[in-house]
Amino acid sequence: MISFKTQSKQTQEEKFVPHVIEPSFGIGRIIYCVFEHCFRMREEDAQRVYFAFPPSVAPVKTSLLPLVSNSPEFKAKI
Repeated sequence: MISFKTQSKQTQEEKFVPHVIEPSFGIGRIIYCVFEHCFRMREEDAQRVYFAFPPSVAPVKTSLLPLVSNSPEFKAKI
């Protein structure tokens, strides 16, 4: 039911040396790329900007809203 066969196979190797090597690759660059691709501006008001993360990156919807609207101290931070 089982048979074994001995074969010899000749393969050739092609070496590839890249011209550009990125020496620094870290979590900071990955996060910056995600922020850059998810950044949006509202068409009617360019001062109001937001991030639109896909569900695979941010599965929970959240928002940051001011609790006190008449305080300039909080408006600067929000």
